[in-house]
Amino acid sequence: TTPCTSAFESSKHRIVGSIDAVVEFARALALRGRIVASREKPLVWSFSPTIVEVASASRSFLTNTQVARVPKGTMSRASVHALALVLSLAVLVSGVQAQTKPTDAVGTNALPVYSITTDEWSDDVLADPSETVVAVTSAGSCVCDLTEGACDGNCCCDPDCTSTELGLFTARSDDDTLTVCLDEGPAPPSLDYCVPSSAMSSVNLESSSTLSVVTNNEASMSFLSQQLCIVDSNSAELGKYFTDPGFATTDDLATARTREIGKFFRPDPTAVAAAVAAKATAAASELYRVNDTIAATGAPGNVFTLPGKTFSGVCGYTNVVGFGLPLPSAIEEDAAECDVPLTNLATACTGSTLSSDNLINNLRVADTKGSSPTYIAPTVSSMKYRARVGGNEQTLTAVTGVTSPAATYDAATDVCEFAVAEAHFTVTHTGAGSISAVSVELVYTDAIGAEGTQWITNAGTGVVPSVDPNSLRQKFSVKFVKSGSTAIPKSGSPGYVVGAPLMAGTVTVDPSASSAKEAVSRLVDGLPVPAAGLDGHCGSNFNSPVRFGMSQSSSCAVPLTLSGLQAFCEGTGSSGSIDAYMNVIATTSAADGVAPTAGAPLPAQLTDGLFYSVSTASLSLSAATAVVAGWADASYLNVADWRACSTTDDADCATEIAALGAPAESMSWDASTNTCSNVVVGVNLDVLTAKVGTMDNPQSRVSRVSPEWVYDSWTYVDPYASSSARQDFMLTSTVRFVEMEQASAEGVTPATPPIFPSLPADVFYPFVSAGPAGGRAAASASWWFAAAVALVAALATTRQEC
Repeated sequence: TTPCTSAFESSKHRIVGSIDAVVEFARALALRGRIVASREKPLVWSFSPTIVEVASASRSFLTNTQVARVPKGTMSRASVHALALVLSLAVLVSGVQAQTKPTDAVGTNALPVYSITTDEWSDDVLADPSETVVAVTSAGSCVCDLTEGACDGNCCCDPDCTSTELGLFTARSDDDTLTVCLDEGPAPPSLDYCVPSSAMSSVNLESSSTLSVVTNNEASMSFLSQQLCIVDSNSAELGKYFTDPGFATTDDLATARTREIGKFFRPDPTAVAAAVAAKATAAASELYRVNDTIAATGAPGNVFTLPGKTFSGVCGYTNVVGFGLPLPSAIEEDAAECDVPLTNLATACTGSTLSSDNLINNLRVADTKGSSPTYIAPTVSSMKYRARVGGNEQTLTAVTGVTSPAATYDAATDVCEFAVAEAHFTVTHTGAGSISAVSVELVYTDAIGAEGTQWITNAGTGVVPSVDPNSLRQKFSVKFVKSGSTAIPKSGSPGYVVGAPLMAGTVTVDPSASSAKEAVSRLVDGLPVPAAGLDGHCGSNFNSPVRFGMSQSSSCAVPLTLSGLQAFCEGTGSSGSIDAYMNVIATTSAADGVAPTAGAPLPAQLTDGLFYSVSTASLSLSAATAVVAGWADASYLNVADWRACSTTDDADCATEIAALGAPAESMSWDASTNTCSNVVVGVNLDVLTAKVGTMDNPQSRVSRVSPEWVYDSWTYVDPYASSSARQDFMLTSTVRFVEMEQASAEGVTPATPPIFPSLPADVFYPFVSAGPAGGRAAASASWWFAAAVALVAALATTRQEC
């Protein structure tokens, strides 16, 4: 060991990392062939002049520092361990600590919300807000605008897009001077006149109604009607119709083939050549355009790519990130999900997307498409560690010099620590085609090998998943934000898209003492309902978002022994909240009679008190006013759009979720049947929806929301089970979307015009005075005569409306 130590001390080195990191480095050298071991022979080893750095906890192999130069020779196994020890001592001398995993904690993570800035409170929140009126004739005219305060890529009707951003939209393949525009929805109804529009003073169509169509009715053929009928009409058309285009020329065919390029197995060669030329022109610019691939080092193919599902659902690098477009692109999904197999956890831990080394630490993103771009290293904006039991997430404090801790495998327990569960990227751009920053939010967890030591240990204490943990589900997302702006996603424009999150939040008051303004603390993930964790058990951190238009039933299990069920029913449980109880039975050899402590109903505990009207210290959202957005593009700065109160009764607000109080009847225990009655087992939420707008593009809105407790009885069914046997009792919450009963489409038609034209008050001046001193009385005789003539005409004829 002495030559090795001397060589190590005399070398120019810098090794940073934990003891485990250095030991792993030594093992990695052996695996890479730098050290060759044999059971029959002494360990034969050799170092070529190697330039290596072991970054603290990240295990990144970079090329900037020499570690050790040792002549070729032989070394015993003891010497190998000595080498590892020497390297470990170097870590201690360096004084840099690795990221450590926090101890699992019990608790409820606050539901994430969008913050309201001081400037928004003072400038944008109104003291007396009013509900936004959506005109039926324009509802759904820009359905691609799905982000508040930001330009949506290739959405040409988005009012948030500047002229510069519009110029960065994807070029059309047949003409690079034109850009691709996403579907904006059908054009609003239009009126065709036989006179120039400049000659039309006004059109008296109703501005808003439940539904809208433009109608043109035929005149009645009755005798009286025909005395004063419409011979010809030059008012609104019945609709738009396609006429027969007639003879098609060869140019028509060529144009159609060019427009439809890429949709056939053998596209037209001329069209392909035109597309290639257009693509080359677009590629010549150094600035990114919407949907351009982003150059990156440390990524597959040197292109910014994130994992996604392959055909088997296993993670593979399938999601190529396009500039300016979110990932996933579908509004119905909040993240791209895939599974990492854990059958060979030792390999998967460091060699797959479980390790941040393969996702973040080595990633560098090019700021432009130029030949000499600046490569930007991602910064970690937040790191959290999720407990496998209960799902509680604890914030990690970053360690100096560490981008993000990489996954480490513990062979003794068959556990991969610091496995990446979620990675959410935010790409900040200038608005002019270049990237200025990349940040990422990380969530770590433990990946436990199936049938490994830790799995078996957990099984002995009750932590047994419903299925073997053969895989770990990962989530990834990317959003683009213009520098200096805040992008907040919508769930539609203006109507809800089926499958989009049901937008919800709680009413909050301006924190400044001088203001009583109200706004909405909007929940990032939408309205939650209780759901199950990986093992099927309940937990306050396992909520499921409500998706618009999709009725759902969500269940989770509460394991209880017979004596535990009785204690819970009689209110003598002493294990604390549902989370505390689940942690006790999962991590300890809990007594048979343990049960959650009596208090707020279990469904209220699982949603942090969101639906509960009784103020409870441990539930941060209890007694808060919960609201749902009537329209999918409602601003959280206008609370009126989240309440939809009656114009005649301010206390009747349709989209304000009426908080549920304590159950009307207490639970009761029947020892003869081992049954607990009147158990609050869930929340049922009824969501009334309505359609607004033109018939060929109706927009869906929320008209009313009503919650209620769901009651059931829990019966312990096996009287011969051991006292320690726990039976799963189910909590089930439901969401039911129901459509309002509406009349058939209502015609939006002009109001009936007067028989005589409207005249100004002084039309008869100076013969009849219209002044304040008796002018009206003086003119009354003339107007009474005109009224009499009108009455006679009305009785003599039947007028047809148009």
